[in-house]
Amino acid sequence: MNHSIIHKLLGLTLLAGVLIALTTDSHAAERTRSRSGSYTTGSGKSGTFQGSTTRGNGTRTREASRTNQDGATATRSSNRTFDKETGTGTTSATSTRIDGKTATREGTITKTGDKTFTSEGSATGFNGRTGTYNSTTTKTEDGRSTTGTITGEAGKQATFNKTTTHNGDGLTSRTSTVTGPNGKTSERELSRQINADGTGTRTVEITKPDGTTETRTQTFTVVKEPASTP
Repeated sequence: MNHSIIHKLLGLTLLAGVLIALTTDSHAAERTRSRSGSYTTGSGKSGTFQGSTTRGNGTRTREASRTNQDGATATRSSNRTFDKETGTGTTSATSTRIDGKTATREGTITKTGDKTFTSEGSATGFNGRTGTYNSTTTKTEDGRSTTGTITGEAGKQATFNKTTTHNGDGLTSRTSTVTGPNGKTSERELSRQINADGTGTRTVEITKPDGTTETRTQTFTVVKEPASTP
């Protein structure tokens, strides 16, 4: 299975894991949080980004864009719904690269226990290849843990796991690992610090199956807009 589709499916799939954070009821006021800033990479590239997240009324919607040093822009949008009474929901996402190619994902979420959710669905990568996924997410004392399987068009499978830890004082750590059908492993490590004044930093390091790494560092400011009552 091509590692690009594995990582695309992995990134889209793990969005379902944050469902556990959904604690607002179906009639709660909507809240929007915006984030904007700049980034640099280990290879010397740079750019700016902006995005917003709106939660409430049983939904969460995210919109984001990134513009590189050449002025080219990539976008991403996602939507999640969840009905607390039935314990079911849906997720979907669309990503568009600077070359105009698009990847999509859609799936369902089901609450299966007090602190456990399962997710399954399908995704199409930027190269047009498709795959399916299934995963289980469990809430822990200081975060959450997700494990799952990705199946490609030819039936080959990759496994993945992801652990998110909230370390206090605005610090979040996240490690994601995917093992392909050939046994080779890729890892993504994230560290995000949000300060009391809304400023923050985010560092991502990706280790590829051949051992090479890619890094990206962001500095940003978060703005919370006043809640709106429907």
